[in-house]
Amino acid sequence: MEDEVTAYILDAGNTHVKLGYVKNRVIAQVKRFDMSTFPWGTLQGNIPVLISSVITDEWKRSLEDFFQNLVYISVHMKLPFQLAYQTPETLGIDRLCNIGGIAMKNQGMSRLIVDLGTCIKFDFLGANQVYEGGSISPGLNMRAKALNAFTAKLPLVPLSVSTKLTGKSTRESIESGVFHGWVAEISQMIQYYQTQFPDLVIYITGGDAQYFDFDQKSNIFVLEHLTLEGILEIYRLNEDSL
Repeated sequence: MEDEVTAYILDAGNTHVKLGYVKNRVIAQVKRFDMSTFPWGTLQGNIPVLISSVITDEWKRSLEDFFQNLVYISVHMKLPFQLAYQTPETLGIDRLCNIGGIAMKNQGMSRLIVDLGTCIKFDFLGANQVYEGGSISPGLNMRAKALNAFTAKLPLVPLSVSTKLTGKSTRESIESGVFHGWVAEISQMIQYYQTQFPDLVIYITGGDAQYFDFDQKSNIFVLEHLTLEGILEIYRLNEDSL
């Protein structure tokens, strides 16, 4: 039937899992679970599951015991773009899938992904459909943890997005440095790209994107489930050979 699930899409992190349900060749629904509450009992083991993540051996065994057809996305598959990345074997699968998710959007224009999660990741796809690479730097929580881990006296301060620019205490100073430094880095990196590529289209994704106030421009798009969209796009290209 048309409304039946034909594939599951799995994007797993260290503690949480995003699960997409594919119907009529599009993602019809996305749910987020803790690893411990993954809904095994509601899923069908005979339906293909598409996986982008590097998962633990224990969880991999659980998936392989339950599902009959697991498809692991890799750089060796047919892709909707060309790679100019010099070390494709080390390219994160999430970055690969993110690029796959925008490859068919705004073709003929330069495109930039800003992925705000554990790390800040910028990925650039040229107007010629060639993935050139990007950058990786610490995200919000990683910055705060680094200050605590690599100094003798600085405390671990929870994230605060309403912090003052000028901190009046050590805690406020850390809050300001972590958050406003994060914002400044993202803003400046975007400006660098826009200067080089005036036709640039920007796609925002990642759990921490909610904390960044992007200018409301016609060439900026927020795509909450970009990684899942890319998994499905790459799978479509390879479905007949899998």
